[in-house]
Amino acid sequence: MTVLKQSSAMYVALKLVPEGGRMTVFTRDRQGARTGEVVVLEKELNNGGYGDWRVVSRPKTANPNLVPATRTEGTSEIIYSQDLARVLSDNDDLWADISDH
Repeated sequence: MTVLKQSSAMYVALKLVPEGGRMTVFTRDRQGARTGEVVVLEKELNNGGYGDWRVVSRPKTANPNLVPATRTEGTSEIIYSQDLARVLSDNDDLWADISDH
């Protein structure tokens, strides 16, 4: 049985982003990020479309809890696609701009 909900649809959309694609997440609520930008992410390579997302940058004024890392590898923060889908689906103030390079 497959449960279809908003986060599962978001997960499929994230899967379609090409490896190496970049996403900038913004918030409409300036309390969470003074400039509106929350985080810049890059989809990891060589995972057959199921890639996790690496944090490229976070503005110092952005609240890291808006898009929290799933795990840390050395100095890199990693966000699993399922966690990112859930965060983007659950917070109506967040939106993202995706570029494939």
